[in-house]
Amino acid sequence: MKEFEYIKNYIYKLDNDSLIGDDAAIIDHTNKLLVTKDILIEGIHFFKNCNPTILAKKAIRSNLSDIAAMGSIPYGYCLGLVLPYNITKDWWQNFTNSLKEEHEEFNIKLLGGDTTSHKEDKIIISITAFGTSNGNILKRSEAKIGDFIYVSGNIGDAALGLLIYRKIIKKNYNNLTNKYDIPQPRISLGISINNIASSCIDISDGLIQDLEHICHSSQVGAEIYLDKIPLSNEAQEIINNSPKYIDNILSGGDDYELIFTTSPYFSHIIKEISYKNKIKISKIGEITPGNSVILYDKNRNIITLNNKGFNHFA
Repeated sequence: MKEFEYIKNYIYKLDNDSLIGDDAAIIDHTNKLLVTKDILIEGIHFFKNCNPTILAKKAIRSNLSDIAAMGSIPYGYCLGLVLPYNITKDWWQNFTNSLKEEHEEFNIKLLGGDTTSHKEDKIIISITAFGTSNGNILKRSEAKIGDFIYVSGNIGDAALGLLIYRKIIKKNYNNLTNKYDIPQPRISLGISINNIASSCIDISDGLIQDLEHICHSSQVGAEIYLDKIPLSNEAQEIINNSPKYIDNILSGGDDYELIFTTSPYFSHIIKEISYKNKIKISKIGEITPGNSVILYDKNRNIITLNNKGFNHFA
């Protein structure tokens, strides 16, 4: 059974009026308060001996990306740490100094938390982040047939960065490993589109899988085009030499870019938002009748992927 099947078959049944199903839960509609949670485990989400400065940023930003996907403003977070009993003072100092930098950059604050130690040589980080909204709150469930599908930034850089760290890709590209290490939550973009986007999600598990989440929640299908998916120069160079890495680019995850849908009526506004926020926004397809995501190559032949996205229970 896959991760999202466990969630659907067991977690969703805990409450008939469940608040879950989007990147964050809306716990106060009147004051527009949201909450989201992520857990990072050494050996799964980050490498052993990961620089604590990088680790703090990755942990915070992956959570803030969920707030961004709801078109909302980060407020603060609660921090849970499970650490080896022999963790050093230097680790603590570097980790907390980096958290402080994130507080200043994103105007957030630590609201509380808990720490404990264990005998295993493994770090576990749990963050519960809170956000608020001054406008509409974006959800996954309101995409409409005929909507255009957009993504921010470039797709696949983080997944390729992971392959570089694993020595699967032999050449080093600093831009790709940096994207894997330190994502950039698209907070300003989420706020800018929160009154025109019909649906939104951040790309954490892979472009195809996360778009499927929108389609499932909205009860629609999607058609996207490989030649429209934005790639960095480094990613393009890699697939020019090894086309097999297309699968990784589309399904690898850790992009933390936004994928969102809007009515074609707002196309000119999307261009203005892109310019104002200095963020590349690319139209990659359309919402269609049906219930699946169909990927086409440049000749409009259907492409079948071996893997659609990250699965914690694979």
